[in-house]
Amino acid sequence: MASGKFDKDIGNKKDRIVIDAFYSGRDYAPLWITDGKVNDQAKVAINYLHHVDADGLDPADYATPDFTSTDPAALADAEVKLSMAVITYAHHAAVGRVHWSRVSPDISYDVKAPEPADVLAAMVEAKDMAAALDSFEPQMPQYKALRAKLAEYRGGKSDPSKPQVAMGPAPKIGAQDDRVPELRDRLGVAGDGSNIYDKALADAVKKFQQEHELKITGTLTPQTIEALNGKQPDKPIDTIIANLERWRWMPHDLGKDYVIVNLPDFTLRLMHNEKLYWMTKIVIGKPEKPTPLMQAEMKYITINPTWHVPPSIVHGEYLPALAQDPTVLDRMGLKVAKNPDGSTSIWQPPGDKNALGRIRFNFPNKFLVYQHDTPDKYLFANDKRAYSHGCMRVQDPRSTLKCCCRSFARTMATASIVSTR
Repeated sequence: MASGKFDKDIGNKKDRIVIDAFYSGRDYAPLWITDGKVNDQAKVAINYLHHVDADGLDPADYATPDFTSTDPAALADAEVKLSMAVITYAHHAAVGRVHWSRVSPDISYDVKAPEPADVLAAMVEAKDMAAALDSFEPQMPQYKALRAKLAEYRGGKSDPSKPQVAMGPAPKIGAQDDRVPELRDRLGVAGDGSNIYDKALADAVKKFQQEHELKITGTLTPQTIEALNGKQPDKPIDTIIANLERWRWMPHDLGKDYVIVNLPDFTLRLMHNEKLYWMTKIVIGKPEKPTPLMQAEMKYITINPTWHVPPSIVHGEYLPALAQDPTVLDRMGLKVAKNPDGSTSIWQPPGDKNALGRIRFNFPNKFLVYQHDTPDKYLFANDKRAYSHGCMRVQDPRSTLKCCCRSFARTMATASIVSTR
């Protein structure tokens, strides 16, 4: 090892120093070899790495060595190769195979990869090698559900081309419609075998619409049919693998209580013990100014906030508008001032027309986004709600605040409530 014989297997100087320190601390006793032969721990580790495709990873990225040789040098080489394969897997499982910064500048997570020395120490202490390796993967129910769905698709148990509910005029209660049997099957409504769109089926449609944040009509609107059918991806297995990777970017433990934003369905959820406690609609960023993917800790809540307009909006929108119409900002209730450094600041005092409404939930982040109330309540009536500059406008922030204070006392204990009016 000192002569650099294993450098081709280790890859970089930092890892070589760690590997050398690990083995020197064991007086160079091998981890994967006992009495000159591959041990059971190594066999379990090799078998596990051969099946990491279950998590959407590629086993070829973790090449496992051949321990059949009796030559001491060849065995030593195999020992180091397996250690490096385990370290590489632990890194990919813990923070992702592809770093999020290579995908989009609108993503930011602060998850740290495990130190190689800690990975090998965990292997030494492992009573169950497979469980020890699996512990580097996320353990959230959502991740496990995706992994199970991946197995279903690969096993042919899930058919992405399931029959679709056909588009067409919405039937009235008591009318006949050929789609009724399929609707009953989808919504779990018993029937007499007829094609009559009855009240029981209409009530089930209403419940479905309510659960999916659709306009509650009890009729087969085009939006309801789209939601029933779901958007079928062209390559569902690739979609699942991509989402497994995205979960690996995130913190693997979200805690007992947390708030999670679901951008595709425009909702905010408060979770308690992995169960939904509260949900409300939100407005998210426009496609050209998307709400970022991130995780942060809420630090404080502001009542009656002042809106300090972000520099990007000041220079990209308001200053050009002011150049064309000197009265436009006054009519919007905005104030303008020159800063000591010569730059321009624009803000909006608290009030009913304030862009942040009456409540702002603050969690410091590099994107300068937060969750807040809004005076533009009419936007929540739309099914698709991407209108903001990146912040998340909350439909019912007062109920959200009430739920937080009532049921998330431990989490909210670190957050202060500030009133500016």
